[in-house]
Amino acid sequence: MQKSVFVKFASLAIAGVLSQGAFAADGTINFTGEITDAPCSVSANSQNMTVPLGKVSRNVFGITAPGTTPAVTAATVGKKSIPANFTIDLLGCGATAKGASVSFSGTADLDNTTTLRVANAGQAGTAAASGVAIEIADSAGAKIDLNTGKSIDYPLGLGDNSLKFQAAYIATKPAVTVGPANSTAQFTIAYK
Repeated sequence: MQKSVFVKFASLAIAGVLSQGAFAADGTINFTGEITDAPCSVSANSQNMTVPLGKVSRNVFGITAPGTTPAVTAATVGKKSIPANFTIDLLGCGATAKGASVSFSGTADLDNTTTLRVANAGQAGTAAASGVAIEIADSAGAKIDLNTGKSIDYPLGLGDNSLKFQAAYIATKPAVTVGPANSTAQFTIAYK
């Protein structure tokens, strides 16, 4: 009797092994990520975002047509467009997360190295705007110098937190030309 039970179990085991061939692989899934010692996680929406600065008339920088009152033919260096707000969301902050500051890095403008240089991003045959750059600031409008500065210290509470910022075009030369004005920056969060 025991021999019969053993033979039945052995037959089932062999059938199970042979049936595995029916489950052939049709593709591969790669899982990526990283385990960190950071007290918060950066939201996936904040890791790769687009901040639209809009279509801004070059007149915003102080340029008007000759013969108008007042007759201004050059941009006012340092004059800015209306800022666009953006948020970096931190998720699941624990008790050790008391505060955070953010620094931004990217390709600096040649005339104002604390701001982002604009470029023509993939639009063949169209020259990029010139005489402008992108300035990043905290929610109160305090400028955050590119590649060297950091934001104010934002207090963090338990759970999810939103760090608010703004970006605006800024005139860097008296001559502002029209065209695409895109740029890319990376951010780094330092926890307190």
